[in-house]
Amino acid sequence: MKTAKKIVSVLLALILAVSMTACGGGGSTGNEGGSSGGNEGGNKVITFAGWGSLAEKKIFTAMIDKFEETHPGVKVNYQHIPGTQEDYLVKLISLLAANKMPDVFYIHSDEFYSWVDADRLENLTPYMEQSELAASTKIWDKSLNIFRYDAASKQVGVESGDLYGLPKDLGPWAMVYNKTLFEAKGVALPDPKEPMTWTEFVDVCKQLTDGEGINKVFGTANYTLEAAVWSNGADYLSEDKTQVTVDTPEFAEAMQWVADLALVEGVSPTPEEDSASGWFQRWVNGKVGMAWMGPWDQATFWDSVSFEWDIMPTPVSDKTGKGVSWLASAALCVSKTSEEKQLAYELAEFLSMDAEAQTYNYEAGQAVPNIIDMAKNDYLSMNKAPANKQVFLDIIENPEKGQFKSVYFTKNTTWYSYFNAESSKVWSGEMTAAEFLKQIQPAMQERLDSGK
Repeated sequence: MKTAKKIVSVLLALILAVSMTACGGGGSTGNEGGSSGGNEGGNKVITFAGWGSLAEKKIFTAMIDKFEETHPGVKVNYQHIPGTQEDYLVKLISLLAANKMPDVFYIHSDEFYSWVDADRLENLTPYMEQSELAASTKIWDKSLNIFRYDAASKQVGVESGDLYGLPKDLGPWAMVYNKTLFEAKGVALPDPKEPMTWTEFVDVCKQLTDGEGINKVFGTANYTLEAAVWSNGADYLSEDKTQVTVDTPEFAEAMQWVADLALVEGVSPTPEEDSASGWFQRWVNGKVGMAWMGPWDQATFWDSVSFEWDIMPTPVSDKTGKGVSWLASAALCVSKTSEEKQLAYELAEFLSMDAEAQTYNYEAGQAVPNIIDMAKNDYLSMNKAPANKQVFLDIIENPEKGQFKSVYFTKNTTWYSYFNAESSKVWSGEMTAAEFLKQIQPAMQERLDSGK
């Protein structure tokens, strides 16, 4: 993973540095991609690219079929790129280099800054201003604002900026628990509204942890560092996103607390235990009490687990009383080189805002609806797990419960990937969090500065 991310970063830096003239004129169409607005059997043809599971492929295939029904004479060639987000990005960069960019494609919020700043994305503001669907549909403001870019200040996420992507979804990261395991162990179920403190969380984890070896049941797994750091009053960067701020007592305390869930408390898998059986497989097998999930996991959980589960509020730091998790999204972008920009915009808008498409999306377990009324009514009342869907909405709506990662606001992401790659020294117990953060902050700052 470390090597893959390094390759992606290098490729992206090289390709996005190429002048726009080298990418002019579009490319080929068909399954290889390309933005030519071609013709297939008399149809207008556009290409759409995205990554994800086979379940996501099935969902988007159905939505694209519906788009084609509402747009007679239009054919959408869907390029589903299997694998990870990094695999997808490598493929997308190769299409960019070959002048075969899709007309419409995903860009994850973590990578959005690089692409918009390199002038690869079409400004969607004029299209949206003329759209009846956009005018009549109320979606989350923050899901639009994160894909705004102010060219003068070179800032993303500002309301004054132009819109360069429509939200594929808005993904809140919430803690999920195995209700069946709690009941079997005689442990009180988490309160749906009142969060546990970190001390209470560890105590519950100890009550759930049992056994040894591959069959050991752990109280928790994959505890998200961002959630611990933010909840404890720390952050990766300064407010203006120019200074790395990891070398603080609050950050070190949060990071050490996460590490000690495995190293000291024994309630979470160590790196060695995780390599023997990953946390996700343990969770699916009923061997983890509390973990983390996004709405995109719903369908997998519906189909793959044999126990009851639900989501709970983010545990709060004993010091601050705060529990903060993260939000992420992917932009549905239109290529600057597309020869069918209006049609490409209409596809992105349909996938993002059409009521029928959004209904299919949430009923299939892929996302919380972008449409606010649908999320607060139809989605909340859907008779499928999780029962406590309000936790997802709280993370979306309340900035004190959910926020975007610092890496979203920086053009260069190498400082963040470097931190994540090196942090194994803390998770393994090789270094304390305080020692590690003191050592790594200057190197992170150097990487952040190099991308300005």
